[in-house]
Formats: sequence, C-alpha cells, structure tokens
Amino acid sequence: MSYYKYRTFSVLLLMVFLSAFLAAGPTVTATYTAQSPIYLEISPGVFTHPTVIGAKLGRFAITSPNNKIYTPAFVNTGEVAENIQLTGLYKNWEGGAYYTKTDLNFKVISVAYPSGLGGTPILQTIYGGRWPVISWNAVTITANPFYVDLYLVNTNSLNPNSAATLNSNGQYYRLDTPYTFTTSFNPIFSLAVADNPNTDVGTYAPGNGETITSAGSYVVTNGLAGPNVTPILDSGSMTAPDGNGFYYGDGPTLPSFAFAFTHASVSFDLEEAYGGNRATINQAQLTVINGVAGTQYSQMLTFTDTSTATAFQLFPTEGSGQPIEYQLFLGADQITKGSPIHWQSLNPGMNTKDLKVGGIVESDVAAKVSGSYTGTITVTITNPN
Repeated sequence: MSYYKYRTFSVLLLMVFLSAFLAAGPTVTATYTAQSPIYLEISPGVFTHPTVIGAKLGRFAITSPNNKIYTPAFVNTGEVAENIQLTGLYKNWEGGAYYTKTDLNFKVISVAYPSGLGGTPILQTIYGGRWPVISWNAVTITANPFYVDLYLVNTNSLNPNSAATLNSNGQYYRLDTPYTFTTSFNPIFSLAVADNPNTDVGTYAPGNGETITSAGSYVVTNGLAGPNVTPILDSGSMTAPDGNGFYYGDGPTLPSFAFAFTHASVSFDLEEAYGGNRATINQAQLTVINGVAGTQYSQMLTFTDTSTATAFQLFPTEGSGQPIEYQLFLGADQITKGSPIHWQSLNPGMNTKDLKVGGIVESDVAAKVSGSYTGTITVTITNPN
C-alpha cells in the first residue's frame, strides 16, 4: 500500500515540475547607462526639427538567451505621466526679449531600435504607470541586443521629423543658460516582458503597471529585478548650477580654487611671537579661477600640522626635546587646528591674507632645549556647500 502511494506522489511532483518549467520564459537581462552630464541641445538624437530642444537621458541594452524578447514595456513610470515642466529664459518671437517662462513643457519619449541600431526607430511617448516599448499588442523582438533610448524633449510627437508640439520653440531658448525643473525630476523605472509571444502588455502588466502577473516578468537590469529598480539619472546628470536641471549649450566654465603660500618655507625668531605679539611669517594666496566678474565666492580652509595635539606645535630639529605650542592666525582670525575657517568675499583672481604666529609663552621657551624648532602646516580647501 505504501509502495503505490509513494509512486503516485513522485509522478505528481514530476508533473508539477514540468508544468512550471514549460511556463517559464528565458531570463531577459538589460544594462542601463545614464547620460552624464546632460546638456540641452537643438534637434537631439533622432529628432531632426530645429524647434525641438531636449537631451538624451540614457540607453537600455536588452538581451535574451534565445534571441527573442516578447512585448517589452516600461513600468513604474508614473513620475513622467504628465508634462514635465522647466523654467528658464524664453522669448515668444524671433526679435522678442527673453523673459523667465515657468511652463516649458517636456515629455519623456523612448526611441527603440527593433531592427538594430541604424534601423527605423520606433518612438513612444510615455504616459501613465506603464507603457509599451513597441506596441500594446503582442510583438516579438529579435534584435539582440535590443537598444532603447530615453529622451526628454519639448514634443510628444511620434514623428522624429515633426515640429515641437508642447507650446515652445527650441529656437527661442537662450543658449548658455540653465533650465531648471519646477518640481523634482528623478524618475526610476523598471522594464518588463511577456513570458510568451502571444501575451500583450495589458495581460502581464494590468491596471497601472504596479505589479506584474505570472504571464510576464521583470527584466533583470544592472543586476536587479523588480519594481522601481533603475534610476534614469545619475549623480552627474544634472548640469544646472543649482543641481535641479540642465544647461543649454556646452555648459558653463565653473570656477575652481587654488591655494598656496607665497613662500614654501620661512623662518622667524620665537620672541617675535611671545604673548600677544604676532609675527607675520607668510602670505596665504587663494586664487579663484574662471570666476565671474562682480561675483564673490567663499571657501573653507582647514589647517593642520604633523602633531596629534590639539594645539599647533613646533619640534626641535635635533634631539627629542619637548615641543613649543603656538597660535596661528589667518589675517585677524585665529585658526583652530583641524576646524574649517571660512574665507569669504573672494573675488576672481588672486586673494591674499597674512599668515601670522602668536601666543608663544616665553617661560615655556626658556624651559626648553635651546636650538631651532620646526613645524609643517597643511591646508585643505573645501566648498562650503
């Protein structure tokens, strides 16, 4: 009796296993590469009309082990369901004056190459929480890899040669200026595919595409599968100075900063810095490179030396005598070792401040080994933001 029960159980288990094996499709994988940095341009990519302005956001490269990709779709796309608005300088006609326009409408459009790069592209304007890459109906893609690009453009036309349709003209944007998003723009998508060639998008991604049924599966993208796994931008994508938009043009030349002392090494008599006396020992130079005339900048400077003490110290150049503590000043401001000091009101070009030593206790010096003492100062500059 137990023998036949055992055989029946084994056969049923085998049938279930085979059923699951036959229903599962091949594992589709993808890589996504965000465009970084991103600058707006006229007629980006496949968009040829001069009224279209925008930028490529990134590219998916989708592959399948059997060279077949069934009915791919974007899901979790609710962040781009509506018009995406930017604000920036705009004029209403060729001879008009530029003014700040806050409702420059854009859409995210996918550009797919089902016949491979160089073939006829298929455009889709993404609306809602799910949207097909090619068609709502069942379709089989044999390009392997299958490339799909994402663009942000001022049009929702699926004809790459047509004029912009979202009430702005790329010719009337001002070159070499930033355009910023009126709300945060940081979309995170996922890709999904059907598990067989006869399944449409609505079957495996019903409703708003928040979940995938057993008729489909998420594409493993950059090693991850599931809802909301692929950020469309990366940390270097934004190019507007405030970090919430894109620059139109080649991008501004951003200021940089260079620090130096006038002299690499200096010497002074300790008695010049006794008590409240301050000996000017060097000159600190902070140069603003590519600064804009009329604009002031600031930087944080952190001064340290080679000792582990909280105070700045000088050590005897010979022997192992005890160090001498001293105070360090940048201009009129005393420097706390290891703590940033704010150098404000920096103008383009070179800015200077005297570096001074003071606060040396005369009685401490008298108790130390006679001879010369030395110390090394290191300065680190950082942006206050």
